[in-house]
Amino acid sequence: MTSHPAQPQATAPTPVSHTGPAVAPRADDALAFLPLDPRALRLWQVTDLLAFLVLLAVGLVVGAILALKWPGLLAWVLGCWVGFALLGAWTILYYHPRNYRAWGFRLDHRVLMIRRGVWFRTIKLLPLPRLQHVDVRSGPFQRRFGLATLVLHTAGTHAAAIEVPGLDSHAATLLRDQLVAAGGDDGV
Repeated sequence: MTSHPAQPQATAPTPVSHTGPAVAPRADDALAFLPLDPRALRLWQVTDLLAFLVLLAVGLVVGAILALKWPGLLAWVLGCWVGFALLGAWTILYYHPRNYRAWGFRLDHRVLMIRRGVWFRTIKLLPLPRLQHVDVRSGPFQRRFGLATLVLHTAGTHAAAIEVPGLDSHAATLLRDQLVAAGGDDGV
């Protein structure tokens, strides 16, 4: 099998805000939304796993103390603990993948559209002239995964800050610069 290095390969331009593989939009999407970075799903799963493990350990200690003091509560305490463990497994293995697939954003020259929601779908439109400033926030777990959250501040009091979590940290910085450059020339 030989390749022809002299022929250039045609490549589609990649969006600044997405570093993962391109995902084709679903048939019911009128517009192509870009997904979050795939590492965001792992981040959500790992942080919730740690939280559930801590809560399960605390529940085990409290349950053991209650069961020793009142032995009739053992079945109830054990049932609650198992139910909470099942809730954690459902959240990590089922809900987070669905939540990840529900998130998306799209940027054109006038509007940033953000789609999210597993049960209740929300689409937010941010006209770029209303954009006042943009922050890139990255906590310790996000930095460990190489991710950041883009925080968009708008004029007004209701929902004056819009967040786009789970972006590659470098791509979030580039998107921030792109949004600031595309922002309106309204005086505030």
